[in-house]
Amino acid sequence: MKKILAIMFVLLLAVPAVTYAGSATSRWDLTIGGDVKFDVGWTDQTGVFGNDLWTPGVPMRNPQSGVTVPWDRGSALWGGGETGLNFFIKGPDAWGAKTHAFILGDFTGVWGSGGGLANGSGASFGTNYNTFDLLIAEIGFDWEKTSLTAGVSGSFFGELGTFANRIGWGDNNWGNLGAAPVAPQITVTERLDKNWSVGLGVMSNYNQISAVNTPGYALTAIATNNNAGTANLSPLPLVEGKIAWTSDSCGKIGPWQLLAEADGFYGRIRQVYGPSLSHQDVPEWFGDFKFLVPIIPEKNGNKAGAFYVDGEVFMSQGAGQAGSYYGFAGGIPWLTDDYADRADPSDWDAAKLWGFVAHADYYITDAVSFNAFYLYTSVDSSTPFAALNNGTFAGVDHGYQWIATLLYDVNPAVRIGIQWDYTDVHYQLPLPGFKSNGSANDYRASLYYFF
Repeated sequence: MKKILAIMFVLLLAVPAVTYAGSATSRWDLTIGGDVKFDVGWTDQTGVFGNDLWTPGVPMRNPQSGVTVPWDRGSALWGGGETGLNFFIKGPDAWGAKTHAFILGDFTGVWGSGGGLANGSGASFGTNYNTFDLLIAEIGFDWEKTSLTAGVSGSFFGELGTFANRIGWGDNNWGNLGAAPVAPQITVTERLDKNWSVGLGVMSNYNQISAVNTPGYALTAIATNNNAGTANLSPLPLVEGKIAWTSDSCGKIGPWQLLAEADGFYGRIRQVYGPSLSHQDVPEWFGDFKFLVPIIPEKNGNKAGAFYVDGEVFMSQGAGQAGSYYGFAGGIPWLTDDYADRADPSDWDAAKLWGFVAHADYYITDAVSFNAFYLYTSVDSSTPFAALNNGTFAGVDHGYQWIATLLYDVNPAVRIGIQWDYTDVHYQLPLPGFKSNGSANDYRASLYYFF
């Protein structure tokens, strides 16, 4: 987790944890942080494609009147797996740079995918819930104006860290995978002056958290089952970049100040298919623009009455690395790096995504804040692909989500949160006995203890 010039995950765990954590002595200067988090709630649809402890994932189709389905039932939600740990180490200087290492993980298992697929594969989401999972393992070198990082860390693209104001981590873009893709990568960030910075990096094609695009996955199965799926190879890394401008000219609210940033990645992934393991190199890309505007800044460190808005607009094609964070993928990249036109296996047609995220945060008092989020995603996939997957989340055409959260920071260690969220997705093709959409309401409360 870093700040704006590095990993956007910082607000989720690192900021509250590192800020209030004590220090432990190791060979170098070590700070241990994290949080204990307990969640309880209720959902009115138990068949979402996602970990039921963290709903919503992607709601199943709503049945027509008189049709009975097992998922059209309410259920209580309980869990403590969003408890996390992080370690920040400051070591001796090297090549004139300050050095550090950062390790972060939580107990949500394979973030949202639970180690299995809720699509008839024999496993279900939540299989590994309560199992510790490594999310970030980063080594960094910081010069006066240049930062170099290497390891598994958050990418330039993705939402701002304000997503931490949602109490359900699984709310983050339909797939229960958080708001920022995490992958093995090497990045360089250059601070041009007080306001401007640029970044460039190379990144693995596969996702560290969900193992999406793991090189060579399912090659044997495809060779023996005549294109039952696709395997992914990555001869060359993806290239990512960003350009950002930030200023305190409008004041600040906590760590947030005026920001505008454009970023994204581009690369090619090799799709392998069929018993002869034929392949085709297909481009995958993702681009976004994000901003934050303090409307009413805090005064003398007191946030009472402060108000800011932020948001993101994004587009992608074949972006298995990022797409499942935006495309109702339920933790699985069906809509992104599994390609759309399966009728002709030699003609890969990647699904395209576009959408936006909007967020507003108002501080009622210095310790109490109200947050509202709206998220929208549209999926452009081919009709043959939608027909093939009409009974699953892969047939989604577009969808949206509302989230409202009230947070109360009792003290630097204790936070209480309550939240309502509503998810509505619309499927591309009709299905007898069902409506064209699936929807779910969730109500939840969380208790945090930061250390």
